Amino acid sequence: MGGQSTNYGSSRGYDWSDSKSVTRRSARSYAQDDRRRYTGSSEGLGAPVGKEIKTNSKLAAILVVDVTGSMHTWPQLIFEKIPTLYTECNAVLQGLELDELKKKGKNIEDLLEMAVIAVGDAQGDSSPLQVLDFSKGADLVKGVNKIYPEGNGGGNAKESYDLAAYFILNHCKTPKVSKEAKPLVIIAGDEGFYEKIKVREVKDLIGDNLTKSLDTSDVIKKLTKKYDTYILRPEEHYDAGTYARIHNQWQKALGAQRALKMDNPQRLVDCIIGICAYASDNFKIGEDMLKRRQTPEQVTQVLETLHPLLKK
Repeated sequence: MGGQSTNYGSSRGYDWSDSKSVTRRSARSYAQDDRRRYTGSSEGLGAPVGKEIKTNSKLAAILVVDVTGSMHTWPQLIFEKIPTLYTECNAVLQGLELDELKKKGKNIEDLLEMAVIAVGDAQGDSSPLQVLDFSKGADLVKGVNKIYPEGNGGGNAKESYDLAAYFILNHCKTPKVSKEAKPLVIIAGDEGFYEKIKVREVKDLIGDNLTKSLDTSDVIKKLTKKYDTYILRPEEHYDAGTYARIHNQWQKALGAQRALKMDNPQRLVDCIIGICAYASDNFKIGEDMLKRRQTPEQVTQVLETLHPLLKK
């Protein structure tokens, strides 16, 4: 959570106190107290032409965030809560309780490195693909403020998730790990993906020369073999038929259990932490962290979102 913590080993602004005055306030309210408000850069990170991102960490996560208008203030919510998100993901992926993580002191960041990719719509937006390098702690907190929250989109219930998937598959390097411990890709987005990855868009935004368009579903399926991939999908503003069509598209690409519906997008950060806990087989630790910060009703909302994963 945000606050006046002096321990910046994990990420600037995370408050380790167990007092109710800390744990019963929202991460956003602490961000406000800390004057850590996400407004984003007016310039953004620029198109990742010729860019490669790399981490040597055994624990790596890539967060893909839809920053178009249909996502309302949810990207802001995620970026303002980055201290909470990073610290608690770091803990659950290592299988550590918070007090154990805190005791590690300067070595608190030994494992998790996180990259952030902001997605818009290449068929109209000025910044449809922004890539923040793998980073950790305070560097991650500062880095997300460089992202331009364009807030547009095409109005056709599709965004350029296809380009993010292509970039991660072809321009992101992570250590080879066991099949049971693949690096994570977590998408926070409400819309569908374009069925084809277009030659011109890849050239203009990434710099690669494709000879023909690619099938997005094929690229996403290849991505899932290298990365443990999930999507969290807010469902607040679509009619039932449109939402079902989009959700079915993601289920076919990722698998039914990894396309997760969200009745309450305010729990996005908690659900991201929960996915990290599930993926690392440390869900009990993640649930305990959640109960530390949230009301029973909020805990139930998170568990309902993650139910497809937990019912196995």
